[in-house]
Amino acid sequence: MVDGDDRPVITEPELTARVDAAFDVTGQDLARWPDPHPDRSPADEEYSRLSDPAKWRIVGARADAWLMALAETGVAVIHREATVRWRVPPPTVVSCTVRAVPLAEGALPLVVARSRLGSLDDAGVTLAAGDPAVCVVWIPDCGCDACDSGSQDVLDELDRYVFSVVSGTFRRLWSGDREITVVSSDARRAQWGVSGKLSRTEVDSVLVDPTGWHEVSGASWMPAG
Repeated sequence: MVDGDDRPVITEPELTARVDAAFDVTGQDLARWPDPHPDRSPADEEYSRLSDPAKWRIVGARADAWLMALAETGVAVIHREATVRWRVPPPTVVSCTVRAVPLAEGALPLVVARSRLGSLDDAGVTLAAGDPAVCVVWIPDCGCDACDSGSQDVLDELDRYVFSVVSGTFRRLWSGDREITVVSSDARRAQWGVSGKLSRTEVDSVLVDPTGWHEVSGASWMPAG
């Protein structure tokens, strides 16, 4: 279905269903696993152990499912082996990059990059948005056995960040070493430098009036019908 401007109209439930269907294909040979620490704290030795980096490829399979769904619904054009301009290079070691360029005016391009985890060049996923691209998140953020909370957690995390870009709720604001990332109206992260934080009141004030701050944000990829 398209609107009068020949842009695709698709609802969130329809897009999610497309992603899930695509994931049945892209993730068919990859195993899911439960939280290995449902009722205990991680053992000390787990913090320095990355016993199975290959299992994290399931995150890349979910990212591939998103790319398939975005292309099939006609809301974006997918560019494989893309060259990406970074505002600041990501902290991960990137091996290849794909750009999803939305058709909606004012929407942010999405970068899906494979990144190194342990000895594998492609087990992690680094997401970015905009052009030049700002790093949104890298998943898993560690990958060690102690930080493993099961496959569903990382799949949900990927969905949350990708959908924030696609829905137009993603905002990245920065001023000096202060940074604010908004994923949705009820999920925001603020950082001051490396370890300090902005107060919630300060964050709310900046989001209402970002004067003096740089910002990367965009429109929804899914025009309302």
